[in-house]
Amino acid sequence: MKNGKLAAGILAAAIALSPGAASAAAGSVIQLNYKETSLGSSQVVTAGTTLVPLQQLAQTMGYALTWNQSTKSAKLIRPGLEVTMTAGTVSAAVNGTASMLTKVPRILKGKVYVPLVSAVSLLGGKTVYDKGTGSLNIVDELRYSVASAQGRTYWVSQKNGDVFYSASAAAKPVLIGELPFADLAYTHNLEVKNVGKGTELLLLTDNHYAMFNDFSNSYQVLVKDGKVMRQMDYHYTIKSYIKAPLLKTSQLYMTDGGSVQYINADGSLGKLFDLEAITGTEGNYTIEYAAEDIILARLMSNTQLYAIHTASGAGINLSEQLISAGDRKEWDRADGSDEFYLTKMLVLKKREGNVMTFTYATLPDGKVKTVTYTVDSQ
Repeated sequence: MKNGKLAAGILAAAIALSPGAASAAAGSVIQLNYKETSLGSSQVVTAGTTLVPLQQLAQTMGYALTWNQSTKSAKLIRPGLEVTMTAGTVSAAVNGTASMLTKVPRILKGKVYVPLVSAVSLLGGKTVYDKGTGSLNIVDELRYSVASAQGRTYWVSQKNGDVFYSASAAAKPVLIGELPFADLAYTHNLEVKNVGKGTELLLLTDNHYAMFNDFSNSYQVLVKDGKVMRQMDYHYTIKSYIKAPLLKTSQLYMTDGGSVQYINADGSLGKLFDLEAITGTEGNYTIEYAAEDIILARLMSNTQLYAIHTASGAGINLSEQLISAGDRKEWDRADGSDEFYLTKMLVLKKREGNVMTFTYATLPDGKVKTVTYTVDSQ
C-alpha cells in the first residue's frame, strides 16, 4: 500500500539532542509540557542521542502521520505545519521548505527512529533537559490533540480551542469551529466516535483528582461532513469516592449538565431533554445511564436519581420511589458533597430486559438493600 496510514508498531521516530545539549540517560522521563508521556519507555539513547518512536512522537505532538512505502518517507500533518522525514537521510521538509535533522533516521527493532531535539524543532516545539530530575521535556505551545475516524481527521488546540478537520490524509486541515476556552490547564484526551453517514462525535475530556475532589470536564462536538452541528460542554467537581461501575449502552448523546441531546443512528440530532424542566428541580446533573428508552440522571446537590422516559419525556424520582419510607427519613438529609452519603446512594447494578436492578445502603447502619424498577412503568 503506497500511501497508507502508518500501522502501529511498524515505524518509530528517533529524537536526538541538539549539539552541545546535555544528553538524557537511558530510561529518563520524557514529558510534553511537563506532563509525562509514553515516549520514555520507548526511547533508545546512543552516542549522546535520545531516540523515540516516530508514531508515538507524532501522536504526542498532535500530528496525523502517513507513510509512503515507495519513497520510505513519513508525512506528518497538523494545522499550519506539514513535515516530511525520510529514512536514511537527514534531509527533511517543513511546509515545502528544505530542512535537516541532526542525525539520519534509522530503523531499530523494525521501527524508524529520528533525532529528538531536531525532530521536535521541525515539528514546532523545543526540548528542555532538566539535569536535576533527569527528565526531558517537549514544549509545545499549541498542544494539539489529534484523532481520526473513517479516514477523516480532527485536531483540537488546547491553547485556544480551535477545531480543525481534514476529509482525507492528503487534505490540509480546515478550521471548522472553536471550543469555549482560552487555555486548558490540564491535557484533555480527544476521542472521535463514528456515528455514520459522514457524522462524528468529538469528545475532548479530562478526568483528574486533586485536593480530595474528582474533576470531570468534557467538550462535545457533533460534526457532519465537516460542519459543526452542535456543541455542548460540562464541568463537574465532586467529592472523591469509590464509584460503582456504570452500565454501558450504544446510545450516543451530548450533555451540558442541565440538558441531554440524543444523537440518532443516521447522525442527525434526536430529542432534547431539559432535565430541570422535567424533574422540576434546578441544579447540575450527571448522566449515569442513557438508552433508547430511558435516561438516569443524578442531581449532584443531593444525590437523588431520576429516570427520564424518552418516549413520553416523563420524569420519575427513583430515590423517592425505590427507597423505602422508613429509610427516606434519613435520606431526606442527604448531601451530595458528603462521601458518607455518596457511598450509600441508589445505584444501578444491572438491567435485564425492562427490569433494572438497583442497590442502596440504609443510613446510618449501612445495610445494603436491593430494589427493582420496570422501565415501561410510568
